[in-house]
Amino acid sequence: HYQPHHHHLQQQQQQVNHWIESDIIASTKMLTDKAKQKLAAQYASGNVPDSTRQRHHAPLYGRLVTEEHLPAVHRDIHQRSISPTSSTDIRAMQARIPSHFRDPATAPLRKLSVDLIKTYKHINEVYYAKKKRRAQQTQGEDTSHKKERKLYNDGYDDENHDYIIKNGEKFLDRYEIDSLIGKGSFGQVVKAYDHEEECQVAIKIIKNKRPFLSQAQIEVNLLEMMNRADAENKYYIVKLKRHFMWRNHLCLVFELLSYNLYDLLRNTNFRGVSLNLTRKFAQQLCTALLFLSSQELNIIHCDLKPENILLCNPKRSAIKIVDFGSSCQLGQRIYQYIQSRFYRSPEVLLGIPYDLAIDMWSLGCILVEMHTGEPLFSGSNEADQINKIVEVLGMPPKHILDQAHKTRKFFEKLSDGSYVLRKTQNQRKYKAPGSRKLHDILGVE
Repeated sequence: HYQPHHHHLQQQQQQVNHWIESDIIASTKMLTDKAKQKLAAQYASGNVPDSTRQRHHAPLYGRLVTEEHLPAVHRDIHQRSISPTSSTDIRAMQARIPSHFRDPATAPLRKLSVDLIKTYKHINEVYYAKKKRRAQQTQGEDTSHKKERKLYNDGYDDENHDYIIKNGEKFLDRYEIDSLIGKGSFGQVVKAYDHEEECQVAIKIIKNKRPFLSQAQIEVNLLEMMNRADAENKYYIVKLKRHFMWRNHLCLVFELLSYNLYDLLRNTNFRGVSLNLTRKFAQQLCTALLFLSSQELNIIHCDLKPENILLCNPKRSAIKIVDFGSSCQLGQRIYQYIQSRFYRSPEVLLGIPYDLAIDMWSLGCILVEMHTGEPLFSGSNEADQINKIVEVLGMPPKHILDQAHKTRKFFEKLSDGSYVLRKTQNQRKYKAPGSRKLHDILGVE
């Protein structure tokens, strides 16, 4: 829409210029004639100042000029000032003054004053509309230039080094991407269709960064070990179908499962599930952890929580454990900071060596939460977590606190060698150690 407005603006500007030019010419002529009349009268009376005889004002240019620069008509007047001017000459000059002037209603000055607001209002509208479009265009160009300057992995990744998911895209001309179903620090999980096996699968796409790739390769090795040891698929561990590289991303293809246990709790409005269903989950999880603790595997999951336990079918109680991205084998511990806080064991909180038992701690916390609908120990930070554990289970054994290198962070050692909890920064009040009973929390004996 810019061109018509621009053309109209040019027409208005030309019209305004024409008005100004006409008015300047008319005004100049009128002022010049009046100046002639005044000068003639002065010369006739002989009352001409010396400065006027030497220099004259040129109305058209608005500046003082010397005699040699004056127009011929001014020079004639000056020459006539040397000799007396006759009354006939004065009458002749007066006759040249027009008797009728332009109608004020149609004068350009009126249009430039009375109608000026309308004119410039429209000019402003056109100007700012054009300015806005130009800014939008420039902004779009700047954004596109920035994107061009900051391409990640030839444009396949975003700034977080995650693969840019496009629904309908095919990996290896086999896996057709359907939708994004999960995202985490490791990368993303998408739902896809395997055209070769004609089934739905879940593909875990690891970030295109060396640390994530290295940890994912450990996960692949552990999953392959577990799948080989569980050829009959009876130990409730997710099945890794295969893995491959796609545009610098390691992709892990899994069987597609259903909701996780946190989703199940949310569907109950966090009221919890029946004790009978909780028992079924407990039986399967104990079987899985017993399998992981076998001499052949000795695998610590390190991040057991409701989000990492998935239903195989939304209408059945069968489950499988997923996400071995933080896992390790006993004796090959990589990280000290592991486990989600609500399910973090005292060993990890205190910074002492941990083993397979930390998964059993997480299991106990999960089972309580599945029945009550609320986390057993919902600490807002590690100090709060320790205090909530102590409320239920009492003080940790002295020999553990003596060897833990994070003991001083949470406990204070007294002169007799015993320990007490340090006061928290927010001075929150806690119940006495061991005074909060587990059967009261569960509502069952």
